[in-house]
Amino acid sequence: MLILHYLGLDHIGHISGPNSPLIGHKLSEMDSVLMKIHTSLQSKERETPLPNLLVLCGDHGMSETGSHGASSMEEVNTPLILISSAFERKPGDIRHPKHVQQTDVAATLAIALGLPIPKDSVGSLLFPVVEGRPMREQLRFLHLNTVQLSKLLQENVPSYEKDPGFEQFKMSERLHGNWIRLYLEEKHSEVLFNLGSKVLRQYLAALKTLSLSLSTQVAQYDMYSMMVGTVVVLEVLTLLLLSVPQALHRKAELEVPLSSPEFSLLFYLVILVLSAIHEKWMALASPQQRGRTGLPVMRWSETKATEAPLPPKGSEATRSGWPRRCCVWSFLF
Repeated sequence: MLILHYLGLDHIGHISGPNSPLIGHKLSEMDSVLMKIHTSLQSKERETPLPNLLVLCGDHGMSETGSHGASSMEEVNTPLILISSAFERKPGDIRHPKHVQQTDVAATLAIALGLPIPKDSVGSLLFPVVEGRPMREQLRFLHLNTVQLSKLLQENVPSYEKDPGFEQFKMSERLHGNWIRLYLEEKHSEVLFNLGSKVLRQYLAALKTLSLSLSTQVAQYDMYSMMVGTVVVLEVLTLLLLSVPQALHRKAELEVPLSSPEFSLLFYLVILVLSAIHEKWMALASPQQRGRTGLPVMRWSETKATEAPLPPKGSEATRSGWPRRCCVWSFLF
């Protein structure tokens, strides 16, 4: 895997803004670099039967003033392009761009490279990447992703069994098992195709619901701890403001008390009361209420292949690792 991170566009944008006349020249330069990389990858494919994957993406956008970090459309919308000879496109097949989540990239690359999906990833597989594969492989990939998301849901939501996404996942598994039994009996039939299409739609619906539910968990904040921190900061600022007149007095000595004993006592009493309330609340609250819902995206763990319905040995679905090489090209812009 080769990861290339170019900073030129980011620097120009921050200094001169996205409408700078320097942007066009830098984009032309990046086009030439991209052409060289793509040409090199195509030449290497002649030496091996395994296809390459080129990913062109950006980690953030940019506002009109050359900044980012807010939630405007210009700052959160970035392009994502996947190029590979493994994708089957017919002449004249024009597809309009679709909006996807940035969290979906990790799960998609992991499945495409035959690697475990990051344990705490809340993303779902970008299905157009694998829709050209046989039905059996498509269902296998979707099952791996839903298993990973359902486990993450169980770890973070006590009432996970009532979650609509988990119910859809269990239904998808049952339908998938029925499809495998029918596949072993007759590999080519209209009934098999229709059932497979139904299982596929069920998996995609479960992935969407599970990903949305987990993303909502990530967006929850520990409001209690935030309020406690705000009160402590206000107490400290108040004491500092009260001590300023004494510190600036002409006759002030080096050792200036922060405040009077009464205010100091009040400060420590507030700290003790908040600490007692915090300990009591932590003992009674659930893991989600204690703020344990932050779900990092890039921590890796193993996903056992035996947790999904296994195809027979030697079948096409058991040969993972497509594609084996990947080039991720990222713009900071």
